[in-house]
Amino acid sequence: MGLNNGFDRLWGISQCQVDLESGACVGPYRSIWNGTLPVTNKTRPEGPKLFYRDKYYYLLIAEGGTGATHRASIARSKSPEGPWDSSPTNPLIFNGADTNLVVGNTGHATFADTPDGKWFATFLARRYVDKWSVLGRETFFAPVSWKDGWPTMNNGDYVLLSQSYDYGPNATYPPKSYEDCFEDSELRASWYQLRSPYSKTYRLKSKGKGVVLLPNVYTLSDRDTPSAILRKQQSVNMTFSATLLPTKKGLGPYQSVGLSAYSSELAHQDLGVRGCAHSTGLCIFVDITTNSPGPGSPPETEEFSLKLARIPSNLQLHIRSEPRQYKLGYSIGKQGTKWVKTFSPSLLPVGFDGVMFGLFASGNSFPWPHDGPEVGFSKIREEYYDEGFGDYKDGKGGA
Repeated sequence: MGLNNGFDRLWGISQCQVDLESGACVGPYRSIWNGTLPVTNKTRPEGPKLFYRDKYYYLLIAEGGTGATHRASIARSKSPEGPWDSSPTNPLIFNGADTNLVVGNTGHATFADTPDGKWFATFLARRYVDKWSVLGRETFFAPVSWKDGWPTMNNGDYVLLSQSYDYGPNATYPPKSYEDCFEDSELRASWYQLRSPYSKTYRLKSKGKGVVLLPNVYTLSDRDTPSAILRKQQSVNMTFSATLLPTKKGLGPYQSVGLSAYSSELAHQDLGVRGCAHSTGLCIFVDITTNSPGPGSPPETEEFSLKLARIPSNLQLHIRSEPRQYKLGYSIGKQGTKWVKTFSPSLLPVGFDGVMFGLFASGNSFPWPHDGPEVGFSKIREEYYDEGFGDYKDGKGGA
């Protein structure tokens, strides 16, 4: 997409001819279509995909911003340069007309055809519990039909979770549990780090004995590269559990290792182990960031004494996500989980990527001692439960 100028900031779909070797624009740079909505600095036509079918070029775009008015629209032309005619079936997908729908923010569609002549679309959308969408954008799937050279997505209907199609698999809920004992030579592809670390912040132990975190001075509240690995939260109703590696010595009050329900450096809720601030031995701690103004702002913190000098091999930390709340807790061996904190999803405002569950360790502004204990995790496990989603937020019907 391109701007008309840097002051009005009116967006539209722009085009130029590109040299495939250099990537440079070698033709005129021009605006070709502004979509179907009134041209303002909020409608933002974006994400164009150009494809050819039966003598026409089709220009598939997203527009309406990224919130409730997000949608997919399409135009066609006999030339890739236009002029472009808007489809009478627009918007192709748009759930924003009914704010009672669980599925919202539908847009950014991509078409594909199969060898047997069927057409389908993948697109982005969110699932809402009340006004919260902790999983962020997810990928959805719908059939595409053609009539008179124009496509229709999902038969022109709203996208509903109860829908089923005669082509492609239906998901099974709840899915099977997931476990990672860090047995591979590299981290699995579902793990990632914050930003691009300048040095190694973790290492895998040999023979599948866990992942060792290499703490530095940074915390999850710093816009930098703390020692942390993260996985996207998979369900609104699940438990994320992690078993800590045992240590040969204790931790100081500025040495921490734990789990995080992470949205950003300004919004993350943490549970872990550190040296007790006001007593000897180790404590479970909970750090809650609430409307943090930025790095350097202290979290709301609580401590619970473990009455232990070292981390044992059977200490587990747990994050329990439920549709309308999160809980943080811990367990030792076969003892039941002790839940120590409950908080609202409102403390984890998310962007496109949703909440992540992270493993972290930190010196909390201090270098990790050269003779400090080796800290990390031997395994993680995710248990999934029925999410209870219907088609409508109120459980009844349309708006």
